[in-house]
Amino acid sequence: MKPAPVTSLLTLALLAAALAPAAAAAEQTGDQLLRRMSATLAAAHTFHFTATREIDAALLGGRDVPEKARIDALVQRPNRFAARSVSKDGVRRFIADGRTLTLFESRTNFYATTPMPATLDLLVARLDEKYGFTPPLAEFALSDPYEDFRRDADTIVLLGRTTLGAGFLGLGGVACDHLALQGKVADAELWIGVKDHLPRQLVATFKNLPGKPQLRVVFLRWDLDAKATLADFTFTLPKGATKIEMWTTAKMQAASKP
Repeated sequence: MKPAPVTSLLTLALLAAALAPAAAAAEQTGDQLLRRMSATLAAAHTFHFTATREIDAALLGGRDVPEKARIDALVQRPNRFAARSVSKDGVRRFIADGRTLTLFESRTNFYATTPMPATLDLLVARLDEKYGFTPPLAEFALSDPYEDFRRDADTIVLLGRTTLGAGFLGLGGVACDHLALQGKVADAELWIGVKDHLPRQLVATFKNLPGKPQLRVVFLRWDLDAKATLADFTFTLPKGATKIEMWTTAKMQAASKP
């Protein structure tokens, strides 16, 4: 038997090298990709992201049109967070300086404060439990986003690899792994960047509500090595601002009873 030509061996070697990454990607599960995304975010000490968020009216009490907002968030672990949400209703700010959380709304010029626990994880849990809300996209600021997603998802399926449309993020398209997460309350689709392992788009459908309303998020920019100072997490009182009480969920329910 004649030995294979050197050129044939070289061709086979190059082909095997080219196919190896694709095979490795195919072997990854949706759960593994979600874990990797979470680990990427968890490894960042100070980071910033910009996103657009659209919430259907059915998910907003007393609204008949969707709410569209642009969100900028700066996170410094373990206990600082500053988010700014800009919509047609004005500007909302959420500032956690490690000791106090301050909420401010430009339309009314009202602000409220509440003491915060030791970490952002505990703060988000406390706000959800006591006040019935969390800062915008706070789940991506947690120390373990995977745990938060996995708590709500019964199944995670990798749908495949796709490129978010040409012109997306001004980059001519971003290659993403496309995941489907199914839960009891909502089903979600999550697109994770192939190269940077960061969330790029999220669509959550609340399947048990009439009309199946959605929450849609597009992440425009990530900076996992952001610079921040204490001033970035300091609330400066606007002129004429009025301090109000932050009502708990229990107090609002009691006030709504006849």
